[in-house]
Amino acid sequence: MADLEFRSLRFENISDNEDDTYSIFITEGEDGCEMVWYDSMGDPLVEVGISEKEFEDVKALAGKCGLKDWDGYSEMNVSEIAGFTLEIEDADGNIIWAEGAGSFPDGYEAFEKGIREIFSGYLE
Repeated sequence: MADLEFRSLRFENISDNEDDTYSIFITEGEDGCEMVWYDSMGDPLVEVGISEKEFEDVKALAGKCGLKDWDGYSEMNVSEIAGFTLEIEDADGNIIWAEGAGSFPDGYEAFEKGIREIFSGYLE
């Protein structure tokens, strides 16, 4: 599957376990690529410039996991804590939006695991 081209991506993983709850913001701007990793309270743990390769790795992962197909996904089981939100903005300003609680789209686990793997060196 082709890479998903975008200029910014926000992803929040909400878990029953506070240690596994986080959000990440990745953007490509005039001064390069940046990543901010937030803890479960929304406080930034890491705010750093990332390599073009890391940004390309995220685009490849997003394409492989089918994030474009997540657009409009909204499955909310209010009795569940575990969930996610996703917002992607492409170069033209179009938004892909998805959310879920207790329900996750195809490719979710692979995407969540892949994001952790790409940025694991920053989180140690």
